[in-house]
Amino acid sequence: MLIFRDRFAVQSMLKKQKGKEKKVSFIEVKNKKGTVEKDPPSGYSSWMDFWEKKKDKKATICEVLGCSGNPDLGGHVIKVGEGGKEYILPMCYSCNNKPEDEVFKAWESDLVSVT
Repeated sequence: MLIFRDRFAVQSMLKKQKGKEKKVSFIEVKNKKGTVEKDPPSGYSSWMDFWEKKKDKKATICEVLGCSGNPDLGGHVIKVGEGGKEYILPMCYSCNNKPEDEVFKAWESDLVSVT
């Protein structure tokens, strides 16, 4: 029986086992400010619903690396150094409330483009 003490090792292993994932890498992101009033596109009940349907899987954990919180919502993030293109990422309330200038890491393959 394997015992994993490092969430990063477990995530890395799981991501690499998925045949449909093309790129397995971390990316630096930040919360996007001014998205509280933004509604998801027509046909989606929430930003989390949008993410789950686009990824064809259920969010089970906050996807901010190093966090083990519950995925409370679909947070709006932008990639550091790439302008303002917006992505959705399952996040806990705590990670979603990080200041917009705080950089954190996520799997690039977990980001879903809003546009």
